[in-house]
Amino acid sequence: MYFISKIYVFRNSIALILTSVVSLILFFNRESPIVENIRGDFADVVYFFLTPKRIYQDLLVVKQENENLKKSLVQLELMNAKLIRYKDENDHLRNMLGFLEESSLSLQPCSVVDMDFGSSVQTVILDIGKNGNIRPELPVVDIHGLIGKVISVGDRACLVQLITDKNFRVSVRVGEKRSLGIFTPTHGTFGRLDGIQKSLNIIPGDLVVTSGISDIYPADLPVAVVLSVHRNDEHGFQDVVVGLLGGIYNLNYVFIIH
Repeated sequence: MYFISKIYVFRNSIALILTSVVSLILFFNRESPIVENIRGDFADVVYFFLTPKRIYQDLLVVKQENENLKKSLVQLELMNAKLIRYKDENDHLRNMLGFLEESSLSLQPCSVVDMDFGSSVQTVILDIGKNGNIRPELPVVDIHGLIGKVISVGDRACLVQLITDKNFRVSVRVGEKRSLGIFTPTHGTFGRLDGIQKSLNIIPGDLVVTSGISDIYPADLPVAVVLSVHRNDEHGFQDVVVGLLGGIYNLNYVFIIH
């Protein structure tokens, strides 16, 4: 009864609304130029009020496309970096192959799998051991010069003491007269030559090579180049500072000399 009473109270308004709705339905179902124009105007009004929604959707599409482009750009950058690394590795392997063909020594190529510069003994681990007939006390070189020597051998890997280790020593020759001396590492890729007499003519740029008097190192392996020479009047030997030739801090592939 309450609902019916309410309808009775608002009967005029309800009748107006129903009449208006029916009239609009009948009007828009007619085919006439006036109706078509009104439909077009109504479409324009709807288009106008939906413009913010459309702009927002377009912004979302643009944002998604930008994210996809960024992902593609990152993937291309990573691929480019990988290709550059492959090129550098290929060039390095070509240089190794050329060095291997030109050398008269018996060389076993191998890869560096781990490096340790922080412990008391500076070492690298190579991916060859007893399976490649490797034994301790074999010298190790790269395409530039002496790197170190094998100190321990496992079945599949070996440990190499680097020439930069503070306990490393090697007998060398330097200068036109091939003067004998002892290479001693100091810090980084630098070292000094001990036992070079003051009377000998040593100049910056002279090549330092192994002497060949050791049972470990064959003669004439490049070791370092002379950087500076100082003659101290207080003792009979020169202070000779040298720089290593081997790429100690950029090792990927090396050779073990049998």
